[in-house]
Amino acid sequence: MIFIRKEVQDMNKQSVLDAISGKASEKIPFALFTWGFGYMWKILGIEPWRLACGSSKTWHDAHIRLLEAHDPDAIFYSGAGEGDNDPVLLDERKDEWIVKDGNTGKIYEINRISLSMEEAGKSKEEKTVEIDSVKDADRLIPRFEGWGDRYLEGLARLISEAGDRALVLPHHSPGYIRACYALGFEGAMLMMVEKPDLFKYICSIYEDGYDLRMKQLADAGAQAFFIADGWASCDIISPSMFDEFALPCQISMTRAAQKFGLKVILWNEGDILPILKQEKSVGADAFAFEQPRKGADITVDKVRKVFGSERCLFGNLDSEMLLLGNDREEIFNSIKEQIIGSGKGAPFVMCTGSPIPDNVDPGTINHIIEVVRSGGIKI
Repeated sequence: MIFIRKEVQDMNKQSVLDAISGKASEKIPFALFTWGFGYMWKILGIEPWRLACGSSKTWHDAHIRLLEAHDPDAIFYSGAGEGDNDPVLLDERKDEWIVKDGNTGKIYEINRISLSMEEAGKSKEEKTVEIDSVKDADRLIPRFEGWGDRYLEGLARLISEAGDRALVLPHHSPGYIRACYALGFEGAMLMMVEKPDLFKYICSIYEDGYDLRMKQLADAGAQAFFIADGWASCDIISPSMFDEFALPCQISMTRAAQKFGLKVILWNEGDILPILKQEKSVGADAFAFEQPRKGADITVDKVRKVFGSERCLFGNLDSEMLLLGNDREEIFNSIKEQIIGSGKGAPFVMCTGSPIPDNVDPGTINHIIEVVRSGGIKI
């Protein structure tokens, strides 16, 4: 059974939708920020590799268990696996698991410490592509043909079972970061300088699939979409490079989602302070941002000053130091600082600045939610 809080009419999916729509947040909702199989395996109570290559049932059970364990107002959707078969553990080494996906037949190496996951036998060079021309791009960059039945059926099922309790957030990255992933970090940075038009063309290949992506998500019942960008901040590229390469991709993905009735949360990481005005111009319904890192003191009040009092912000509680430290007084003060920084009545969703690490105590997450919902913090 999924736990349904007594005051569900006050704090639920609608509270998040209201905030994203720009309505005043008299009570602050909470979004549970997870990514991939990270943390979910822990909540489900299985070994990481069993979820990383798990069946569609295992993935669904993991999402539902998150709802049961934490009762959040919003939950991230991380997919539905590749089929009905469970994975097979081929070898268990000191530093990694060797796992065969029971549906695709692919073999993966999963690091036991970092939980990074790589297809076995593939070199670093094989994971990126070398593109020197438009012809190369057309040949090597796949066109988007749909999310796939498993993904969409899993999304629709989770939305249905979550009901009014939690907003389900599918997510993806815009063309800029997809191009960076395809080319690799060094290749992407060099191409933006040496062959900027070719880099933009590669981005456009990914952008061509935006409408189909958003239509399928809306048809599956999604009401909001989370755009996750990266390498698009001023610790990586200059503000002028951001304007030329990353910003147009954020804008086009946002407009595609809104075209099909989806509310948009845009998330960027790293030093975003020099480009906050540009991020505001994207027109996303809500803006989310990483906790302070790399010397950039990114706080809710600094972002609020640029975005104004009517745009929804997602909080950036430190998902690592704060949560791992589990100092209850420090947690309370951090939550208080964020709520005050957002401003009285301004649309706000409490959240961590990045996904929840695997070694965080689930009780810490519940404590954060309890503090947020207690109403004890006044502005």
